[in-house]
Amino acid sequence: MNREEIERKVTAIVAQLLGKPDVERSARLLGPQGVLDSVTVVRLIAWLEQEFQATFDEEDLMIESLSSVDHIVRFIEESVSLRRGANSG
Repeated sequence: MNREEIERKVTAIVAQLLGKPDVERSARLLGPQGVLDSVTVVRLIAWLEQEFQATFDEEDLMIESLSSVDHIVRFIEESVSLRRGANSG
């Protein structure tokens, strides 16, 4: 799965959670100007884990990792890359 596919899926997930037709990649999701509440963040994490067949450890999940679509995409790319590396060795 390439970055564009990950980005498209993450954007669709976030938009659906927010009940919006589309979400800007740079939109602030968490933090002072964030649009996600704690319950929605838990739903987001569960959905990402299911969609990308990944398990995110608590220590991996930092506010910055989930603060925007761009950050989530980067986080997933790194997680998938690390998982591939662990499986190949």
